[in-house]
Amino acid sequence: MSLPVPFAFASIALVASLLGTGPAPGGASDRIAVVGDADDEAIVRQLRAELSALGFEVLAPEAPAEDDDEIWADDLGAVAAIRVIEHEALEIRIADRVAGKSVRHRVAIPQPHTEEDARIVAMRAIELLRASLREPQEAPVVSPPPPEPSTPSTPSPRRPAAPRFFIHLAPAVAGSPGGLGPSLHALLGLRWMPHRHLGLALQALAPTVGTVASGPEGTARIHTALVLVGMHVSFVSPRARWQPDAGVGIGPAFLRMRGSAAPAYGDATDVVTSAAFAARLGLAVALHPRVRLRLDGHIGALVPRPLVRFAGRTVADWGRPFGIGALGVEIVLP
Repeated sequence: MSLPVPFAFASIALVASLLGTGPAPGGASDRIAVVGDADDEAIVRQLRAELSALGFEVLAPEAPAEDDDEIWADDLGAVAAIRVIEHEALEIRIADRVAGKSVRHRVAIPQPHTEEDARIVAMRAIELLRASLREPQEAPVVSPPPPEPSTPSTPSPRRPAAPRFFIHLAPAVAGSPGGLGPSLHALLGLRWMPHRHLGLALQALAPTVGTVASGPEGTARIHTALVLVGMHVSFVSPRARWQPDAGVGIGPAFLRMRGSAAPAYGDATDVVTSAAFAARLGLAVALHPRVRLRLDGHIGALVPRPLVRFAGRTVADWGRPFGIGALGVEIVLP
């Protein structure tokens, strides 16, 4: 059969566009069933010829019964089926395997029709088939997961700064083995801790009840005062309940001696100054975040050694060595 030149060009263009879709050979995607009665031979023949020219495998099943609607693509293993209905129209059914349904198209056949009409109807049917096969398959839409509710970030609580300033108040007892008895004092301590474990300490020992030296020449009451400045070393965290520590200090020492002479001797008052060197061990127990019970022990020496003399005679000395014990309260400043 020969086709007119314009119609031939149209067929070539249609072939090129359909081949662009790329039907996979040898599978259901390149099989098309064409069904019709003997009276529709011209249209059926034209359809089969055009589809074969496009590279499709054309199936020719038996004409189905009028109420048999399931003869189409799925049963035949084809992507589409075309049949003539009552010599008046072409029904095109295309299987949509993704959506699980089929798509139908109808092309009316002119009555009465000529062979040229058969070509035109066949080309219209193929054009509808081409357009349907080129429609993108619907892919299931996956909704993105709902965004998780954003929770406002809670800033971590700031760690409170370590305390830096301390005041120490305590009664103290001082003694030395040079012939004088123990004396009572009031101790005032100040401490600055620029580091968690290292700091500077100042301790002042003020006399309250002195000690007494006596002899045939009379008696003398001695009061001792010390000022020690040095380093404080803490061995544990500033927030620990039990806090052992240590320190060393140096400073001036003052001994005030006031004598009451026997008859034939004169009264005298004298102040002796020395340098004091001392080492300290301490233990603090936290009773409250800002209150501690504190125990301290000092041992040291005075240079030069103070001497107690009656009429040129040495009666006693103090400070080689000396010891101080104190039990009091330490307050942590904010």
